[in-house]
Amino acid sequence: MSSLQQAKNTKTRTFTAILHWEEDVYVAECPEVGTASQGETIEKAIKTIFKRVLTY
Repeated sequence: MSSLQQAKNTKTRTFTAILHWEEDVYVAECPEVGTASQGETIEKAIKTIFKRVLTY
């Protein structure tokens, strides 16, 4: 299968990331998947939740 055919068969989904400050870390939650992650910065929290959602 060519890359173009694979791209056409790929489905796009949109997920929500809710971020908030909790004690000493940023927490990112994805309600559609039911998972959460944390990071010392907003960027790290988003990066971690992105990885977790990809494994879903």
